[in-house]
Amino acid sequence: MARYSKVLIQLVTIFLFTGRAASSFGAVETFTNPVISNGADPWIIYREGYYYLTYTTGSNVQIHRATRLTGTNGIGQAGVIAAFYPPAPFNQDIWAPELHFLRGKTYLYYAADDGNNADHRMFAAESDTTGPMFTFVAKGKVYDPTTDHWAIDGTVLEATNGSLYFIWSGWPGTQDGLQNLYIAPMSDPLTISGPRVLLATPDQPWESWIEEGPEVLQRDGVVFVVYAANLSWTDNECLGMLVNRDGNYLNPASWTKSSSPVFATVTSTNGSVYGPGHCGFTKSLNGTEDWIFYHAAKYSGAGWNRNIRMQSYSWTTNGYPNFGQPVPAGLALPIPSGDAFTPARFDTIAPQSDGAIRLVVSAPLPLLTNQWRLEYSGDLDQWITATNVPGAQFSINFVDGPSASNRFYRVESFR
Repeated sequence: MARYSKVLIQLVTIFLFTGRAASSFGAVETFTNPVISNGADPWIIYREGYYYLTYTTGSNVQIHRATRLTGTNGIGQAGVIAAFYPPAPFNQDIWAPELHFLRGKTYLYYAADDGNNADHRMFAAESDTTGPMFTFVAKGKVYDPTTDHWAIDGTVLEATNGSLYFIWSGWPGTQDGLQNLYIAPMSDPLTISGPRVLLATPDQPWESWIEEGPEVLQRDGVVFVVYAANLSWTDNECLGMLVNRDGNYLNPASWTKSSSPVFATVTSTNGSVYGPGHCGFTKSLNGTEDWIFYHAAKYSGAGWNRNIRMQSYSWTTNGYPNFGQPVPAGLALPIPSGDAFTPARFDTIAPQSDGAIRLVVSAPLPLLTNQWRLEYSGDLDQWITATNVPGAQFSINFVDGPSASNRFYRVESFR
């Protein structure tokens, strides 16, 4: 779709105005949850103009890609751009995949078993490319060889100094009945290089006997691990949170646990949300808003019949994430900031001493485009291309000749 920014220049006085698509005017654009009608364990990440999303399918790992979060071309409607099929025998019950960009490559982490749940372990696959397309090669199990026990929901904490840590949900021994969170150092994205450390154990009534789905948030030097607690097949599933302020990630005493759920089932006159759980985090396209993706039960008692939702969250004055309450399905929410088209910006429009016009124009967002075109017109009817600029981002310093008086200018892009 073509999008325009226009500026009117006349002899001495310069008038600046911006043209947008009709949808940009009037009421605020909105969306409703769920954004994916069937699914669980969402993971989302943004890189170089694209959002990438994956979630549990059970039989493989599918990667979806989009340039915005909502709408008909948003991430919830995006098709599969890459699929990875783990090799036998650990190619069944594939859960909670994640995609990470680490040390110049792309890694998939996923849990899988051989048909026996007790054999669930964490595995990885690697792609030499960092997008927008991927070809993954299986790289085997990611584990602590000293305690090779049941493991699911693995994620990577990349510290600000580049150090890597693997965090996952596992059994303390060989028997089901208690799911703890563990952490271990990594020498590289495929190798655990030290013994696992017990990060947290379900010791609160609201956790029951399960802690799983750990996800990392970092802000201002503080690391948060937001995890799913309680029984995932019930309405009691919720999110808890661990906080680390000193960077000593392998010391359990350096972590504090929230005293109550930070995101939980809600019932209200506007609707209800049951069992909000395993989540992922991203930012709006212009980087000004924080968003949580999570799964929830489709209705009370739905068990593992779940869908995927998203909503914004804020931060408290003491620097903690405030997720609020899950918003019921069907209620209109404002789209993420930047999801609506934002036109190119004319930063400078300066008449030159020889009668020429200098224009400095930039695009405020990394939109996916085939090209940008700076065009001019004398009558707003016939437009002539002054210059083409390819790529997803746009910046140009252009001088139009002395004949530029009384011209209209616009930037055209395709998204």
